[in-house]
Amino acid sequence: MSVVIQKLTVPAAAKPLFGDWPETVIWSAVEGVMGDIWADDALTAACAVLGDFAFIASPAMNEDAVQAVLRRVKKETDHDLFLVAQDEALFFLCVKLLGRVETGWRYGFRKDNTFEPEKLQAFAAGLPAGYVLSGMTPEIWAQIDEKKGWMRDFISNFPDYEAFQAKALGVFALKDGEIVCGASSYSAYNGGIEIEIGTREDHRRRHLARACAAQLILNCLERGLYASWDAANPESAALAQQLGYRFSHTYPYLVLTPAEKDAAALDQKYEEAVWQARALIEDEPETVPNMANLSALLNEVLDRINWVGFYTVQPDGNLLLGPFQGKTACIRIKNGRGVCGTALAEKRTQLVPDVHAFPGHIACDSASKSEIVVPVMRGDTVFAVLDLDSPIKDRFSEKEAAFLTKIADSLAEKF
Repeated sequence: MSVVIQKLTVPAAAKPLFGDWPETVIWSAVEGVMGDIWADDALTAACAVLGDFAFIASPAMNEDAVQAVLRRVKKETDHDLFLVAQDEALFFLCVKLLGRVETGWRYGFRKDNTFEPEKLQAFAAGLPAGYVLSGMTPEIWAQIDEKKGWMRDFISNFPDYEAFQAKALGVFALKDGEIVCGASSYSAYNGGIEIEIGTREDHRRRHLARACAAQLILNCLERGLYASWDAANPESAALAQQLGYRFSHTYPYLVLTPAEKDAAALDQKYEEAVWQARALIEDEPETVPNMANLSALLNEVLDRINWVGFYTVQPDGNLLLGPFQGKTACIRIKNGRGVCGTALAEKRTQLVPDVHAFPGHIACDSASKSEIVVPVMRGDTVFAVLDLDSPIKDRFSEKEAAFLTKIADSLAEKF
């Protein structure tokens, strides 16, 4: 793809793209406090990334730029990200571009809450016997840094204790010197923090999280900071409302997985599919039912495709439509014409990232944007071609080419 994606050295340049989106992760990144912003050169799409979160914006709905940004962020991360889109239209564009991804919901709260200090003081003072509250200290930092686990995100987005002290706040419940609960700063922005809450499993249901959060909010109020709350589940949302936060909305997210993780998963998925394909056609000598089953299998295995099927080589040297999955298609294709005809004429796989840039492309479905065609051949003879279309650009890679070649080679034995 020709779209160039870069990490902005002047993050504020992306501010117009995000507009008045009230998310503190965006504020942190745009203000240059923490986090990164990835964007295309023309600034038509941008993604703010901080910790486990990514917020993507593209008011112009530039599909090519959005796809390029998503790919760059996936390449740069080493862990799953919660991807949140600017609006519903962009959310569904991301679904289209990413394919089969895990989704979920989170709970947003207003950023203009007016808290009741007396109520918060009562919650903070209601700590059960045997527990004490502590702010962040070098000893607390060292304990979190050493044990990590459920406490990891209390400090995970800060490089060191000094950086945390300069930008953030935390309150922790201790039992015999051990951290058993905490309300800390997941991130910071100019004027506030984003709260991270956690309780060790064996100390839950004792109102420790409420006490820690109440004291943290009070500390923020004293310093003129706003303590922002975003909930991952109904329990967190209910606690927020106890503390005085006003519910705003629920919003969906997609799980954006690292490119390296995707590659490993695809290797296993494609390997299993090759064995399944061979088992499907092993005892059937007829080519038509074999092509029908392979089309169905590939339609299940591959996402982000809108057509998969076969064209068979006829005595006149041209192609005739065979079994397929998808919309109605061109019945006959001349040797050398279009992507399928070129694969036949050249006797090699055609990997086309943008079909509209391919000379002589045959538009059977106007929604198709990229294509791959693999010849089914034994020796120097082509018996058929395996054709796949996708509604997004640059859908197919050398990984798909290698996988589909194994499928084609298995079928070639039946001709």
